[in-house]
Amino acid sequence: MLTDPSRRDVLRQFGALGISGAIGQLYSGSLFAGPGGATGGLERLVAGEVVNRGDGQYEAWRNSMVWHLRKPERYPDTIIRAHSEQDVSSAVKHATDNGLKVSARSSGHNSTGAALRDGGILIDLALLRDVEIDADRKTARIQPALWSEQLVREAGKHGLAFPAAHCPTVALGGYLLGGGAGWNHAHWGSVACYSIKSADVILADGRKVTASADSYPDLYWAVRGVGPGFFGIVTELELQLYPLPQAIYTSMYISPIDNLQTVVAALDKLNQIKDERVEILLLLMHDPQAPENTPPTEAKICMVGVNAFADTEKDAKAMLAPFADSELASASVFRLEDQPSSFAKLYNPENVDTSIGRYAVDNVWTDDPGQALLSLVEHFKKTPSPRTHVLCSYGVKPELREDACFSRIANHYVASYLLWNDAENDGANHAWLKQTNDLLEPFSKGTYINETEATLFPERVKSSFSEDSWKRLAELRKKYDPGKVFHTYIGYS
Repeated sequence: MLTDPSRRDVLRQFGALGISGAIGQLYSGSLFAGPGGATGGLERLVAGEVVNRGDGQYEAWRNSMVWHLRKPERYPDTIIRAHSEQDVSSAVKHATDNGLKVSARSSGHNSTGAALRDGGILIDLALLRDVEIDADRKTARIQPALWSEQLVREAGKHGLAFPAAHCPTVALGGYLLGGGAGWNHAHWGSVACYSIKSADVILADGRKVTASADSYPDLYWAVRGVGPGFFGIVTELELQLYPLPQAIYTSMYISPIDNLQTVVAALDKLNQIKDERVEILLLLMHDPQAPENTPPTEAKICMVGVNAFADTEKDAKAMLAPFADSELASASVFRLEDQPSSFAKLYNPENVDTSIGRYAVDNVWTDDPGQALLSLVEHFKKTPSPRTHVLCSYGVKPELREDACFSRIANHYVASYLLWNDAENDGANHAWLKQTNDLLEPFSKGTYINETEATLFPERVKSSFSEDSWKRLAELRKKYDPGKVFHTYIGYS
C-alpha cells in the first residue's frame, strides 16, 4: 500500500536518504557534569575532566560515549575528556607506564560503541574540533572531533568542499580512519580517506609523529582505512579539499516495494550512463503516510533519491534528465524533480527523523545491487521495526590504492540500518539482521568497517580487509604497539 505523501514529509524522508546509518541525530559532545575524582594521578597529568568508575556521574559520562540507546555493557575504569593534544599524549603515556589499555572516541557514532571497552582508559576527543582552511593550497587542517557538517560549512566559505559524511554530526576522525563514503565521493577521489594528506598520531609511548607519504609511510597506510582497531590516536589531519559545486539539484522517485524489479532494472541502466557527479541512493523503507492499521507487509515502499553536484543549473538539470525520462520515473507513484539544493539544505536537521532509539547496522559491497535488493523484498516486509531501512548507494567508484589499507570495495554499497525503541525487541531485531546478512552474502564482495556490526558478528570485521592488508595490520600493530596498549577490534585480541 502506498499513500500520497505530502511534500513536507517527502522532503523529510529524502533528507534521511543522505544519512548513511544515522537516522537519530544526537549532540555528539559529552554530557559531562563537571570534573571527576582523582585516580592514579591522572588528574594531575591532564587539564581535562577525569571520571572514574564508581563516581556519581560515571554512568552519565559512559552513556554519552554512544550516540544511540543500545549501550554496550562495557565499562572503562576511567573516562577522560581531553582538552588538548597534550592531554591525549599524557593519558596514553600514563596508561603505558601503568599497564592500562586505551580507547578513543571522536563522536561515538559507531553503532557498536567501539570506544567503550572494559577496563583501562577511554579518551574522549569531543572537544578537539578546530579547523583551519588554506584556500590557496586547497587543504584543511582539522582535529578529529570536528563534525562533517562543520568542515563542509567552513570549506564552503572559501569555495571548497570535501566528501564528508552524509550525517552532519559524524566526527571526521573515526569516519576517515574507516574509509569514509560521503557526499559526491565518486567524483572526489573515491573514499574520503584517500584525501588524507597527513595525520598526527599519538603512539603507545606518548610520542607524537606525523604520518604522510614521506614520513612514517607504513603508519600513513594504516591511517587510511584501519577503522576502530587503530594502534594509535589521531589528533590532527591534513585533508585535500575540492572545488565547491555551484549548483546542487535533486530528484526523488517513490514506488511500491513490489515494483522493485522495475526500479532496479532502470537503475542498472542509468548507473551505466550517469555522470560520476550524480549520486544515486535507493531506500527500502516503511511508508510514513501509511494508516496505523495498515499491515506492515503492505506498507513498504522504495524511494530513490538522486543528487547532482554540478557547476551550473543547466548542467545539473542535464544530469538529472535521464532519470526523468526513464522507467524509474514511469514506475513511480510520486516524483519530485529538479529541486534546487545545497549542502546546508542536505544537512538541514528539519529534513530528517531526529528521534532516537536502539540501533544496529551491517552492510556489503556488491557488484549486483539489483539481485541483492530483490533477495530482501519479502524479508524486508517482515522487519520487526517500521523504523528500519535498507539503503543502496549506486556507482561508488571502486578504487583501491597501494598507499591505503582500505582494501574492500565494489561498484555498489548495500547497508541495513535497524532502529527500534525497546530493549525487549533486541533479540528479534538482531535475528532479522543476521538473516539479512545471510541473504546478502551470495552477492557480497566484502564489508565496510565503519558500518559493520562487530558486537554481534565479529567475524565480519576481517571481511572488511584483504588478506594481505589484514596480515600487514597485525605486523604494524606489533611494531607500533608491542605492549598492546590500544584496544584492537571488538571480538579480537
